[in-house]
Amino acid sequence: MIKGIKIQRKMGQEFEGGYSRIRVIHGQRKGQTPRYIIRCGCCRAPRLDIHYDEDGQGLEINGINGSIKNWSDILLPLLGIAPDKKRR
Repeated sequence: MIKGIKIQRKMGQEFEGGYSRIRVIHGQRKGQTPRYIIRCGCCRAPRLDIHYDEDGQGLEINGINGSIKNWSDILLPLLGIAPDKKRR
């Protein structure tokens, strides 16, 4: 299981820089992989579904499957984090 993601369900919580705090919900439907649902903190905009393998090998983000390495290569630079060279 992915650790360290704080669950936040309340709307209208202000975060640093004047942004609304992103709402995060964790769950698992019967017969499906565990998932996180990410929603806007200030409105009811469409959600982002992130399903993950319990063995930690893959992620499905809004229906797009990829390995952890694939998603890291795409998302880490957007967050200003250098990809880990050891995982290559």
